[in-house]
Amino acid sequence: MRAWLLTWNPEKWQWDNYDEECEEASEEKPLGFTWSCVSKKAQAGDEFYLMKQGRLPRGIIAHGIITAGGLDYEHWDDDKAGQTINYVDGECDTLLNYKTEDILDVSVLDERCPQQFWHPQSSGIRIKDGVLPVLRELWAEVTGYCPKNPDESVYPEDTAGGSAEGAKKSVYTTKYERDPKIRRAFLKGKHLKCEVCGFDFGKAYGELGAGYIEVHHKKPVSEGVRMTDLNNDLAMLCSNCHRMIHRGKDHMITVEELRSIVA
Repeated sequence: MRAWLLTWNPEKWQWDNYDEECEEASEEKPLGFTWSCVSKKAQAGDEFYLMKQGRLPRGIIAHGIITAGGLDYEHWDDDKAGQTINYVDGECDTLLNYKTEDILDVSVLDERCPQQFWHPQSSGIRIKDGVLPVLRELWAEVTGYCPKNPDESVYPEDTAGGSAEGAKKSVYTTKYERDPKIRRAFLKGKHLKCEVCGFDFGKAYGELGAGYIEVHHKKPVSEGVRMTDLNNDLAMLCSNCHRMIHRGKDHMITVEELRSIVA
């Protein structure tokens, strides 16, 4: 899986509904995403990370999967009205609000991944394959989206049965709170493969895919506060199966239902 670094400078383009979309983006309901990308090699299935540029803070604020590449749309810059530019469509599973939340600061990226250029003038340069494992770890430390070490338990034994998730956390906006420790505890000691189709990222992609899997909440955290049971409320899914489970607008199919479809 390739990955691309998209860029956004709020001083050049105003994201009018940014605060609201930060609340909406989630693994359960990815946010539809269209962005300029200088490379026409980006294609469906690739990852993207979005880098905020301009005034401090500067760093990565979003992650997602590209669903279509090589799209010619009207240029985003009003000064270039009538011109077209290459875009990609995607689904954004995590969008941090840099005004109220910690982001993956560019200074950390410069220090930990110096082989990658993190200050591009154009949106849509490719992230080097050798950088991706470290980038995913750093992103996990900020967001909890991908475990740094799936075998490392962060729960004491007497609390490993579950923890509350989904509480509304008031800052300047309201977001549904996730506990990244739940993901790590759930994956501890498990063979990371899709519970629907059996796909194993490590076997398919080697070192690049080792330790990667998506964790699905069978009960969306947006439904409100409840205890998350590690044994019954979560499932390991590959990206494709995860998307299919959430494809319905009004009905999220179950892991068992999707398994029957695949069979």
